[in-house]
Amino acid sequence: MLLQCTFRGEECYPANFTTIYTRYGKCYTFNSGQDGNPLLTTLKGGTGNGLEIMLDIQQDEYLPVWGETDETSYEAGIKVQIHSQDEPPFIDQLGFGVAPGFQTFVSCQQQLLLYLPPPWGDCKSTPMESEFFSTYSITGCRIDCETRYLLENCNCRMVHMPGTSTVCTPEQYKDCADPALDFLVEKDNDYCVCQTPCNMTRYGKELSMVKIPSKASAKYLAKKFNKTEQYIGDNILVLDIFFEALNYEKIEQKKAYEIAGLLGDIGGQMGLFIGASVLTILEIFDYLYEVFKDKVLGSFLRKKRPQRCQSDNLSTCDTLRSHSDSLGFTPNMLPRHPTLGNFEEFAC
Repeated sequence: MLLQCTFRGEECYPANFTTIYTRYGKCYTFNSGQDGNPLLTTLKGGTGNGLEIMLDIQQDEYLPVWGETDETSYEAGIKVQIHSQDEPPFIDQLGFGVAPGFQTFVSCQQQLLLYLPPPWGDCKSTPMESEFFSTYSITGCRIDCETRYLLENCNCRMVHMPGTSTVCTPEQYKDCADPALDFLVEKDNDYCVCQTPCNMTRYGKELSMVKIPSKASAKYLAKKFNKTEQYIGDNILVLDIFFEALNYEKIEQKKAYEIAGLLGDIGGQMGLFIGASVLTILEIFDYLYEVFKDKVLGSFLRKKRPQRCQSDNLSTCDTLRSHSDSLGFTPNMLPRHPTLGNFEEFAC
């Protein structure tokens, strides 16, 4: 199946691939970091600085389709999933397809997702409570949950599930395991509730394809692999996976309302309302003072205004008018100056 494999322009080794079983059967993981193999790294981005493999999907070995079942497959090609080493593959639900007769370029962008734990968010920050996985991930949680579900309902596990329990027989697969797993995946949303981890690594992908083989290379490839040109076009594919650039995108959740901001807002609001209340009280006192001053002082001035003489109170009389009255003159009897008027007018 593997016709050619290079990583950073150098030939791959069988030790770089780890055999793993999924619901699709036997699969292979490149650069898994397991079995004591060192992790492979790259120093540059772009085509030619990642993994490039040429595969023969061998359609002649596909089983014929005589009817429709749950396992009937109409497509031809391979499925691929790009994930971190801490996360088990979940290729039947998270993989993307690669078709024969094309060279597929997959440009990856690493993304670091940081979510807030409770009470601000709803992510899981505690270690995973599982005997199969040490690091928590959504796929690990789903596989662990599916394994426990089949053990409870069918007393066996599928071949791709972890653990040492008895593997289901073909009859158990048909009668119990497959229907139970399909029901769990499609309809039972309460049994497997897997929270999002607080720290998660994802790889964004951009795919592009070109047709192979070209007319110029068809005869060469047919001769090289001892196949016909028709076989090359129907079965050969090239997959080129590389980083777009040696950087990563970090998406982090932050608290919308920090403690410092809360205290600052409380202090600001208290200062605003208390200050406004003090000013209002002072304005009320100032208003009352002005009203009191106008009433009391106005009454006092009215009481001090000069009045005519009264028979029983001579202290309020005008001096000149009192003097004229004491002499027995009336205003009409006083001598009148031709210009200034009479004596009373002159005195006033």
